[in-house]
Amino acid sequence: MSLATLFAKYSLSGVVNTVIGYAVIFACMHFGFGPTVSNVIGYAVECFLSFAQSRYWVFRSSGTLGADVVRFLPMFLLAYAVNFAVLQVALALGVNAYVAQVAAGVAFVASGFVLNHWFVFRSRKS
Repeated sequence: MSLATLFAKYSLSGVVNTVIGYAVIFACMHFGFGPTVSNVIGYAVECFLSFAQSRYWVFRSSGTLGADVVRFLPMFLLAYAVNFAVLQVALALGVNAYVAQVAAGVAFVASGFVLNHWFVFRSRKS
């Protein structure tokens, strides 16, 4: 499968994941949670969704579930750290909290694809 096709599948699954994640994040913010706590809750939900979508549909891993999880969790945390850093910088610069969440999400998607493709599910790239 070409890199472009993989990225298209990753992006499509990401749309579903993002809609659900932002729904959780924005609902938390609406109900009085701060943007940072809302972000943590939303991305915890997205972690599970992202793993399932990436493993079973995007990269179609043939590795064992345990090995894939062991590689995925540190990758997710690293991509989330990128997201969290962007969010905190944007908020410190006075960017609207909703716009900051979107900017942080873009950083997460970019770093997540690179890490998933070249590290987590590397045996399935073609």
